[in-house]
Amino acid sequence: MFTTNKRARQTIALAVATAGAAALLTGCSSERNRLAEFRSDPTPDLVTMNERPDDAKNLNALIKDESKRMLYRDWRYAWYLDRPTRLTPEPSAW
Repeated sequence: MFTTNKRARQTIALAVATAGAAALLTGCSSERNRLAEFRSDPTPDLVTMNERPDDAKNLNALIKDESKRMLYRDWRYAWYLDRPTRLTPEPSAW
């Protein structure tokens, strides 16, 4: 029984050592040269100095949304729709 357990441990150790050696031999290499890619175009998809196209679109959508909400608020202020009517028979807190 002891020899079977020892043999199993040796097999596991050999498998781990083989996997480790294979990992060390392959390393972190890739098929393409990423450094050359970076050197050819260090800022690939920037619209401004620090924004990608998606960032610029998100900012424009946010600005349009805020502007629309401010316009609606100003419209309500102009027509006094931001407070309840005073034409009620009951007294109002306004």
